[in-house]
Amino acid sequence: MYAPTYYRTRYPAAWTKSGRATVTVRVGGTYEVYLCIGHLRVPLRTDEAWALLTALGAAMPAEYGAAPAWTDEPVAREVAA
Repeated sequence: MYAPTYYRTRYPAAWTKSGRATVTVRVGGTYEVYLCIGHLRVPLRTDEAWALLTALGAAMPAEYGAAPAWTDEPVAREVAA
């Protein structure tokens, strides 16, 4: 097993004190892919993560149009030591 890598992005969230919330994806570790959205934790196999990415990639533009400007911000990448 190799050290996990974390990918984090912040998004607008009016219900938090800071006005921002975080989505984290961990690759490696106990699960192949581990998705964290707020307090929700979802362990995924690689195929499930790809399926989620594919479904969201089709659904979001079809239902909501172009992505908001904040999605252009870089995603933070951190390798655990």
